[in-house]
Amino acid sequence: MSPLASRTGCVQQPVFIGETLYVLSDHEGWWQPWQLTEKSEWRCLDDTRADQASAPWQLGESHHVAFSDRGWLRVRYCEGIGQLWWQVDADAAPVRLAEQYVDFRCLRVQGVRAVCIARAADRLDSVLSIDSETGQIRCLAGGEQPFGKVVLSPPEPFRIPAAGQDGSSVSGFYYAPVHFSSGQTDSPPLVMIAHGGPTSMVCPVLNPQVQFLCHQGFAVAEVNYRGSSGFGRDFRMARAGQWGLLDVRDMESAARSLVSSGKASRQSVFIQGRSSGGYTALMALVSSDYFTAGVSQFGVSDPERLRQMTHRFESGYLDWLLGPLDRVPHQWEQRSPLAQARRIRRPMAFFQGGQDSVVVPEQTRSMAEAIRANGQQPLVRIYPDEGHGFRKAGNQADMLSTLADFYRQYD
Repeated sequence: MSPLASRTGCVQQPVFIGETLYVLSDHEGWWQPWQLTEKSEWRCLDDTRADQASAPWQLGESHHVAFSDRGWLRVRYCEGIGQLWWQVDADAAPVRLAEQYVDFRCLRVQGVRAVCIARAADRLDSVLSIDSETGQIRCLAGGEQPFGKVVLSPPEPFRIPAAGQDGSSVSGFYYAPVHFSSGQTDSPPLVMIAHGGPTSMVCPVLNPQVQFLCHQGFAVAEVNYRGSSGFGRDFRMARAGQWGLLDVRDMESAARSLVSSGKASRQSVFIQGRSSGGYTALMALVSSDYFTAGVSQFGVSDPERLRQMTHRFESGYLDWLLGPLDRVPHQWEQRSPLAQARRIRRPMAFFQGGQDSVVVPEQTRSMAEAIRANGQQPLVRIYPDEGHGFRKAGNQADMLSTLADFYRQYD
């Protein structure tokens, strides 16, 4: 037993069964399931050293559910891969289910069965049903093989030591190009993708954008840099005050490792990201000369302005990422892509939704104008009918073809 009040922790996904409260808390270093007893004592239900949830970026998310009399279903994240585990009772060994899937979300109980959304590397998202009496799993919807007989590039996990002295490591998934014609080089151009959040994570799930780039002759790498969830509290909390530093260093270290192993060409290393991942891409172009070009997809370029306009759900988040603005204003300026735009000397492309209320279009326009004042000619594509993330198929197709053409100019 361990009293939660004596330790710092992040608690999420409370579940009441009768008057008993169950939560996922990371006060022991990992998001683990805990029961609050009638005596206000905390009892750990599974002490596996693995996060059993990801960062709570969606309200109402559920990574653990209880059957009335058949135990618990829980998700564990191990090396960036989600696993589904069923434990019938406290004395029984947990059993792993649905091993062909790599991420599970939105667990719900309906009578004697549970349902969830499951994702895999080689198929579309599935709705699974798990029978609590037999353990039988059925796919209720989805799960189709995508794109007909088109060959998919499978994910290859990698892990490297993180830069610095903290002893941590950085991992991710590499996707080799499906079609690559070697000209002057034996290694393909590489697109490094920084995930959003920035405390989210990447799992090796089917990503049509990644597969498109692989079919255009590019290698792609998605990275769980320091600050990502799914790797324990210390790894995630390393991001405190370090946004724009650790993520950039880890993206560059991963790129250097892939180049040195022969999986990518040193002459063509690109970096891109969505939302906060776009911020990482911009800061990489500000602080590093390693990348050939960068792409911001509705990325944060002015953190102070975002702080003024952000919604209540993220209130205070930017002060945790960059340090309190009233105490370290110089730090905010140093890590503002807009304030540091004069340092960008490599090609940039911007993709922005005209109705984006999170990263408003003015942020992207101001950033592009600052780069023009620096003598560069950034590519800017604004979609008037899109918000924070592109939904319409035509706009997505246009963005992807424009993105591939942009990279080819510098390959």
